[in-house]
Amino acid sequence: MHPRRSNWTSVVALLALGALAPGAGAMTLPVTFNYLTESATIATPFAAGDTLLLDTLVTSETGALTQTINFSVGASVASAVGSAVWAISTAAGPGPRLTGVNIDVLDSTSTLVFSDTFTPPNVAGFAHSVLSGSIGPGTYTLKVTGTGVRESSLDVSLSFVSAVPEPHALALMLSGVVAVGFVVRRRQG
Repeated sequence: MHPRRSNWTSVVALLALGALAPGAGAMTLPVTFNYLTESATIATPFAAGDTLLLDTLVTSETGALTQTINFSVGASVASAVGSAVWAISTAAGPGPRLTGVNIDVLDSTSTLVFSDTFTPPNVAGFAHSVLSGSIGPGTYTLKVTGTGVRESSLDVSLSFVSAVPEPHALALMLSGVVAVGFVVRRRQG
């Protein structure tokens, strides 16, 4: 199966999960990058219960990775939670290898709001981290850096939460984590 198709299958599965959850009006927005240096701007502000998905698969270049997504959040958002997973195949072997990954959320003045926390151990050629921090109405940038040693494969899910999460918001956050798992599983197969 073509790598892009398996990723879209995961996005469709995520959208289906979101549609089954109460409050299915929440938005899940996938952003796909195929180059090490890319940026995107999302015009529609995120609300509580919404999720931003970054799907990176770079097969045509190696070197420094710098990817940014500019976005804004509305008044209903008090924090953000998320997770990331990336391929770190062995140094001497074949397969995707992305090293030195760092994920930051910056405010409109480029001040660090929060950063990811690496969560060892590495499992089956993949590393993962979690994101969590307070975030209020305003404009932000999700910035991902690292080094693509060979092909680069990275997935980030960031869900926006109200001050008191409602049950449907929790279900949508979980569906974002499940989507990242689906993508990882598809890429292993």
